[in-house]
Amino acid sequence: MDLTPFIVQIPELLREYEEMIGSRTIVACLGNMKWLGAFLCITPISQHLVGAATTEAEGFRLVEQHRPEFLIVSEELEGGSGISLVRRAETLNPRIRTILVLHNPSESLIREGLAAGCDAICLETELFTPVFRVVAGGGVYYPKLVGDVLRSTPEAVGEPPVADLTARETEILSLVMLGLTNQEIARRLMLSHETIKTHLGNILVKLNARDRTHAAVIGIAAGLIALEDVLPSGIEALRAF
Repeated sequence: MDLTPFIVQIPELLREYEEMIGSRTIVACLGNMKWLGAFLCITPISQHLVGAATTEAEGFRLVEQHRPEFLIVSEELEGGSGISLVRRAETLNPRIRTILVLHNPSESLIREGLAAGCDAICLETELFTPVFRVVAGGGVYYPKLVGDVLRSTPEAVGEPPVADLTARETEILSLVMLGLTNQEIARRLMLSHETIKTHLGNILVKLNARDRTHAAVIGIAAGLIALEDVLPSGIEALRAF
């Protein structure tokens, strides 16, 4: 794909990164020096990057020291495991938002990442903007590769839904997966905030879900929603939803 025509959009894209991150902080722990160098060079990210490392021990020390809102890891590190680091970071701070970048994806790695509680599991070759946008918004980024593993994991689906979701409920659940708030969903669908709140309550009951994130995971695992169906593809993903 020739991205030359979109070079002029880079300044605006960088501004959008700044808006996505806000005042929150990031720690990156990656075994691939090219990826780590990219994070260090992207100004909106580097401004909020409070730590960067290539080993699990160093990464955890940075997480302990800075208590960042975001942790970005790769499965392979120079020492230790990115997935193990996510697990330790989640224990330290269950609210941390975690992104696992896979260089050599496999079913076993995906299962480990899901079990560790990764909010996003993406491939090294994917555009990073939509991944970060979803996670920053509070959603889960599980592409088809991850969804297929979820669907083959009975415990991921949990109890069968007590009733089928309506078309509107499925639409709302898809937007929840992308991390949109009730207010943003209401604006998108031109419905009232209270209507969205009611629909979401019905979704949680039908899916036996603990919360909206759990509902999105159940929806992906059950094949009710899919990231690819709602996320723009190609260059448009740079300006996702």
